[in-house]
Amino acid sequence: MKIFYVLFFILVSSPSMSHECVLQGTSAKEITIYNSCKADKSKIKSSNKDLNNMLLKKQLKKLKRENNNLKNQLLDLKIRLSNILNRINSYID
Repeated sequence: MKIFYVLFFILVSSPSMSHECVLQGTSAKEITIYNSCKADKSKIKSSNKDLNNMLLKKQLKKLKRENNNLKNQLLDLKIRLSNILNRINSYID
């Protein structure tokens, strides 16, 4: 899965691979080519945005699970420390 993330970010963030739409002139044909280029780029950006959102949601779920596990571990440590303190206090008293 990590390979997928790396490949995705390389492809999305690589400006050398992207094609810039440049209006070459004012004729109807050149304007149509320019407009279709812009439309194609907006479709690619939209699909990249959807994919990025999906990856972010997966990462968020993973982080929430990890956070819950860490909270449980912390609670377990608190209980253990409380037990140890109670034992120490029982020996002192």
